[in-house]
Parts: sequence; C-alpha cells; structure tokens
Amino acid sequence: MTSRVLQRCLLAALAVLLAAGLYRIFELRFAAGDIFPPSSSRRTDPIGSRALFDALARQPGLRVSRNLLPLPRLQHRPGLALLVLGVAPENIGEPSDATDFNSSLLRLAQGGARVVLAAQHESSALATNALRQGIRSLARTVPAKGPQPSLCDTLGFGLAQGAPSTSNTAASPPLARRRAASPGLPDDLPWPSPWRITGATNGWTVLYEAEGQPVVVQRAWDQGSVVVVASDYLLSNEALRRVPQPAFIAALLSDATQVVFDETHLGLTFEPGMASLVRRYQLGGAVAGLAVLAGLYLWRNLARFNPPPPGPPPDDALAGRGTAEAFRALLRRAARPETLVAECMERWRDSQGRHPRVGPRRVAEAQDVLDIEMERPPKERNPVQAYRRIAAILHHRTHR
Repeated sequence: MTSRVLQRCLLAALAVLLAAGLYRIFELRFAAGDIFPPSSSRRTDPIGSRALFDALARQPGLRVSRNLLPLPRLQHRPGLALLVLGVAPENIGEPSDATDFNSSLLRLAQGGARVVLAAQHESSALATNALRQGIRSLARTVPAKGPQPSLCDTLGFGLAQGAPSTSNTAASPPLARRRAASPGLPDDLPWPSPWRITGATNGWTVLYEAEGQPVVVQRAWDQGSVVVVASDYLLSNEALRRVPQPAFIAALLSDATQVVFDETHLGLTFEPGMASLVRRYQLGGAVAGLAVLAGLYLWRNLARFNPPPPGPPPDDALAGRGTAEAFRALLRRAARPETLVAECMERWRDSQGRHPRVGPRRVAEAQDVLDIEMERPPKERNPVQAYRRIAAILHHRTHR
C-alpha cells in the first residue's frame, strides 16, 4: 500500500469520526431540548413540559399530540383539551394582530373543547436567555396591523404581579388555596409565581387564589370551557419532579379523551413542504433515482468519454497519410504507368490456376488488345482505356 493510498484512507476515517461526533453532539442537544422555547413539550430541562407530555401519553384511553400547524387548521371534537402553555404574561393583555390565533381558541371552546391558558412562570424581564429576551422586546416594538382586542379584553380577565409578601421564604413558599367547592381538587397548591389574575368577575369561577388574589379561574364558553392559570409552574418538569399535583392536572383536563399541546404560540410551526410530501407518499426511491440520473447527466457533461479532438499540429510536424494514399504511393514506386496493364494481365493469368473460368478465345482477344497497346509509343498509350477494354472482354457476364 503506497503512502498516498494510506493518507486517503486516514482522511476518510477522520471524516467519518468527525461526522459521527457532530451527529452525537446534535443528538444530545436535541435530546436535552434546551434549544426549544420555555414551556415547550419538547424540553426536558426544568422549565419545559416534556414530563407532562410523556406522562399523559402513557395513560390508557388518552390520545396526546403536539400541534405544529396553524391553529385555525385544528378541528374541534368532543373530549378535546388544548393546552396553551407558556403564554407571555406581559404580552397577553396587549392588543395583538394575531386575530386568527385568538379566534381559533374561542372557536375551539365554542365547539366543546376545553382550552387551558397557562402563563409562563419565567418572565422575560428575568429570563436568562438574552436572545429570547431580545426577541420579545423586538416583538413589542413591531406595530400591529390594526387595533385588535386581546384575549384579556375578549374573555374579561387580566394578569398582574402581586405585591411581594415578607412572610414567604424559600423554606415556606406561598400557597394557593382552593376557593371553589370542587371535589377532587387538593386544598393547597405550591405557588411560587408572582403573577395574579385580575378582573375575572363576569362569568368566571375562581378555583384557587394566593394571598387573596385569584390564580386559577375557569368559565363556560358556549359548549366548551376556558381555564386560565396564572403560572405554568405546576405543569413544568421541575414541579412534576418536586411537588407533583396529579389531582390538579386531572381537574384541568376534566373528562378529556384527547390532549393537544399547542406549540405554535411559542414559534414552533411546521409548514408541509416537498420533503414532507416525499415522506408521506413514500417517494424516496423515485427521488433517489432522479438524483442518480442527475449525477450521471453532470458526469456526462463534465467528463468526456471520447478523447478530445487533437489540436493544430506544429509547424515542423509531418502530416500522416491514410490507407488509400499509402496504397497509391506504393503503386507509383513499384509499377510504372507504361507497363501497368501488362502487370495486371500477368497477375490475372496467375490467379486462374488449373481451372480457368474464361475461355481461350476471350483470353486471346484480351491478349490482342494488350499487344496493340504495348506496340504504341509510351506517350500515346492509354492504360486506363486499355484496362477497361480487357476487363470487358474477360468478364463472363458482359462479353458473349
């Protein structure tokens, strides 16, 4: 094995190891889920909701999925519970141009779905991700398309930060106490969030309140219902590990048979494109065939199968001759014009052998024509005409 081949094998092995390392890094990053927004059902860190998604998916008779398509495409059906987690508290009460999203939530509730709106536990002002904080600040500076009412204005509630209490410490976090007489609900819930619900009086039922202010409310909306939770902490991975509240989560879902985690309000959307259509209709083989044909076409245009045409010869090069030219030059050197017909007649006699196919009479006539031609002076001889006369005499089909 030469050194060049060894170098190529070593480079190929290093490239494979590099690709495997990059794949492992991206796999670990996606498995952690920290590239997704807070409260996303794909995050596995404390501020995500992946644990809730996986736990509900293991429950018998309960279908759990994520919604990555625009919310107007989601169809309402009996037993549907839509979880909208991680709604920004500081933006929920501002006018918005997302009329499709707001109207879709109300449409689902009117059709019989249970819509659960949970504000994000981590405020953008306290966010550790500078990029996420910058995106939210930029979103507030973009002017809306028109003065559209917010969800707070439509549903009649608001979100505000409560006054800090000096009696609450890290060892004894604040508690949310049950207010409504609802069976199955726990009496107290840990509530470390400063957000409170305000203005929820017209048609709202307060389920829990912290320090005298509502934190969980619900109301009927046509055939369905809407639940507003001032913080999604109890639905996060951290809360499910430290202070799980299964009874509270079951009360939020009520009698739902299908749970959908909405991801579109967090910026995670999926628009079907060419690749998704190929996977859906199993056209991978056709695409691979087209790729092979395209590669062959490019190879045909880049690599010539036939050698390129030669360039102009140099000035001192000798031009070659073809077969016909070489044969004519050989005849000029070996046979003189004045004796060419006699040489042809002699070679013809040798080719007849013992079984001549031409009679003696025609041979004698051809010999007479040759003798007459040879008796002429060299300048008056016509070898071509004599050859044609002799050939006409000796040809058995033309001479009778």
